[in-house]
Amino acid sequence: MRIPLKPYPEDDPKQALRLRRFFMALGTYFVWLVLIIYCHILDFIRLAPRETALLYGFFLSINAIFYLLIRTGANKRFLDPSMTLAQMLTGTIAAMTIIYFTDRIRALMLFIYFVAFIFGIFRFNIRQYLAFALFALCSYGLVVLLLFYNHPATVAPKIEILQFIIFGAVIFWFSFICSYISHLRSRISTANRELTNALKTIETIAIQDDLTRIYNRRQMFTELRRGKSIADRTGMPIAIVIFDLDHFKWANDAFGHQKGDQILKGLVHEIKKELRETDIIARYGGEEFLVIMFDADIDGAKECGERIRKRAETVRYAGFPDTIRVTISTGITMYCHAESIDKMIHRADNALYRAKTNGRNRTEVELPESEYANDKS
Repeated sequence: MRIPLKPYPEDDPKQALRLRRFFMALGTYFVWLVLIIYCHILDFIRLAPRETALLYGFFLSINAIFYLLIRTGANKRFLDPSMTLAQMLTGTIAAMTIIYFTDRIRALMLFIYFVAFIFGIFRFNIRQYLAFALFALCSYGLVVLLLFYNHPATVAPKIEILQFIIFGAVIFWFSFICSYISHLRSRISTANRELTNALKTIETIAIQDDLTRIYNRRQMFTELRRGKSIADRTGMPIAIVIFDLDHFKWANDAFGHQKGDQILKGLVHEIKKELRETDIIARYGGEEFLVIMFDADIDGAKECGERIRKRAETVRYAGFPDTIRVTISTGITMYCHAESIDKMIHRADNALYRAKTNGRNRTEVELPESEYANDKS
């Protein structure tokens, strides 16, 4: 298994967040190390420097395993990819080990445990916190019993009982506070996700036609303005194809508007298959649609217009007799440098009108005046 060299994954925000939390926890161990060194200077600890180094090396090795599991992605196989419980258990054992080897300042050293305890905010609920608090209290009780057995001179029973009671009361109260904060954090996280989803929905509604699920008229003009800006700077050709369903009022009158909506949805679904990935189709209004073709010449636009016209003739609609055929008429034009979008659309509308008056189910083209001049020359 290859171990990535970079400390944080660049393509996985969740893993990066877990590693940031891990490094926060790792920083706690180094703070503890400074405190233990100071305890050595004051002769408040029963461990020799070499034994302290071995003990800390052991716990740092465990943390190195946690880091490798997260950095390589192996942690994703676990129910809790953050490994919150495992890391807190390690921190608890490390804290209680330090407390065992300190005598006169043992009560003060209990404070370092709360640093490990607070990391449960990222994951624990109230039950998990209470269970872990019970584990911490039992761990401290075990430390006192071991001290009473191995170093009875360092244990004052009345003081130890009082410390045990105070530690238990604080740690259980701390559990409720931390679990409440964890709950608030979870609710905020859920609210943020819901807000993000709502914003995406609003954004989709703002640009999408409700019936056909393609761009609406507003977004169509947005795309045309964007394409015009690029075309004016670079000379990129733009073609538009406007098509309209022939005699569609008859279908609505004969079958009802709901059935007519089914025809519109089915037709658009089939016509999209004839478009390039870069082409944009939008509902211009009613049963009229517009296709924007970026970087397309007039020949490509004519070919596209004919493809979608012929495709429309072959579409079958669920719930309708097989004899029902819906044809379309198309009007095609090209964008002329620096002209207005309305002028370009008006020209395509003229071509569409000619297609209607010349018998329908056909394609007509109307080029800008400059193009006519070029054709005549």
